[in-house]
Amino acid sequence: MGNAQSLGAVVEEGIKVYKTVKEQQEEQAQQQQGGYHQQPQQEQHYPSHSEHIGPTYHQVQEEHDDPEYSELRAAAHEEAEKRNACYQRSQEAYHSGDGALAKEESNQGHHHDELMKQYNKQAADLVYAQKNENRPPTEIDLHGLFVQEASQRVDEALRRCERENYDHLVIIVGKGLHSPGHIAKLKPAIIDLVQRYQVQCTPNVPNPGCLYIEFGKGTGDLSWLDRFTDKLSRNDVCAIM
Repeated sequence: MGNAQSLGAVVEEGIKVYKTVKEQQEEQAQQQQGGYHQQPQQEQHYPSHSEHIGPTYHQVQEEHDDPEYSELRAAAHEEAEKRNACYQRSQEAYHSGDGALAKEESNQGHHHDELMKQYNKQAADLVYAQKNENRPPTEIDLHGLFVQEASQRVDEALRRCERENYDHLVIIVGKGLHSPGHIAKLKPAIIDLVQRYQVQCTPNVPNPGCLYIEFGKGTGDLSWLDRFTDKLSRNDVCAIM
């Protein structure tokens, strides 16, 4: 009985992830109907096994067309598909009573999930280094990053600006963050950084598509956020400085 319960707990996580995958795939299908063209290396919604939420895959050609970057994202996409297939087979085996196969497929899903994360990290490190190589310390470009990756870079930049006593930080919001799925995550991410760092955030300064962060002025008014993200989702604003 104990082993059966343990096996059930192992597989249950895979089942939850599989259900989330299906929901995200339906969301992606709706996005494509709205005009998003999918290519083999593009992003799709695939949740990470540990967080049940994953990066949103979509390639923006005019944003970053480095072959190595595209190859890394494509490899991550492939591993995500393999992972999801494993979780699906794990669920099917579990419900058919084959506990050993269910556990094996779930463990294999973990393996592909780790590979996906590795490829995505390499891609994020590459594009961020290239986009920010010659920028001043008070400016960061998020083109080519997913929301979670972008949030990590913003955190690092804000801590650095505080430590080095800069009075502001300009955040260039990449086109890859403009899709509906990303906007849903971007809005709370902006609110979180404003509240945690107690900074004032002004949209479209110094250029459209940018966020101007000021230290020492409190959190200010965030009523602009819905209007700003709505424009982003329509690709009405984006600046590459």
